[in-house]
Amino acid sequence: MPIILFAIGFYILIKGAQILIRGASSMARIFGLSPWFVGIAIVGIGTSIPELSINLASVWNGQGIGLSTIIGSNTFNILAILGLSALFSPIMTRDSWVKDIWFNLLAITIASIFIIFPILGETSFSGITQIEGFVLLALFSVWMFILLRRPEETESREEEIFTVLVSNMMILGGIVGVFIGGRWVVQGAEFIASALGVSEALIGLSIVAIGTSLPELTVSLTAALKREPAIALGNVVGSNIFDFLGILGLTSILRPISVTSDFRFDIFAALGAGLLLILAVYFNKRHEVTRKEGVLFVLSYVLYLIIVLSRG
Repeated sequence: MPIILFAIGFYILIKGAQILIRGASSMARIFGLSPWFVGIAIVGIGTSIPELSINLASVWNGQGIGLSTIIGSNTFNILAILGLSALFSPIMTRDSWVKDIWFNLLAITIASIFIIFPILGETSFSGITQIEGFVLLALFSVWMFILLRRPEETESREEEIFTVLVSNMMILGGIVGVFIGGRWVVQGAEFIASALGVSEALIGLSIVAIGTSLPELTVSLTAALKREPAIALGNVVGSNIFDFLGILGLTSILRPISVTSDFRFDIFAALGAGLLLILAVYFNKRHEVTRKEGVLFVLSYVLYLIIVLSRG
């Protein structure tokens, strides 16, 4: 039964996220928001709702799978999703987008420092304290405020727009779906880890992390095929910023997140992925992720996954 709930939970999780994204994107279009804002904020945050539900359910059940899901998901987002998207179509960027790519690296760095070093709160506590959670959430709020006030070029995109009532109903239904699915996924993951004799961290870094990133993968690959870099790149960058600042901030406020030393390699892997994205975009004259860099991203993720699985 736990395995069945795990599979059904994942399905509800992904479908709920898709419905939520369509509703939120429709609302954004009704109010005339730019493609980059839709990609980085609406779709980026929307595709991270599964990770949010996993973390809240993890806190509720007193498990540690939530943090491993965030770290594994973000590494997968940058290396696997952007890498595969670039293989289909090189991802062109604009100068204004590079600011958010830098902020993505800053978000990962600050969250990683809080995770590794006892900065604010109890010096004997290894992880993210409630005070640090408030700092992360405050940084996320500042970023959203700046993003809303930033002027952005508009582009015409063919996208289904619903009425305000239908859009809100889709958003509400999607939220309910992802939270129910999230609870079932966490319960199923705990059972699978116990049955296989492996750690919850391994399940979180691999199966759950990749599974919860399926919405990002679907959105970015579709956008890349349609030659819509604002959605393909913005989806991943927005998702990562929301994960490290919004989700970890909110979760640690509800309950401090304790971390073991085993996570240090994975934290540095997430940092390395963020740095690799900066090198690929910022130091490229055309500010793009090329097909060759896409191959490098994908191979880097395969290597990381092999190391994770070999640790057991």
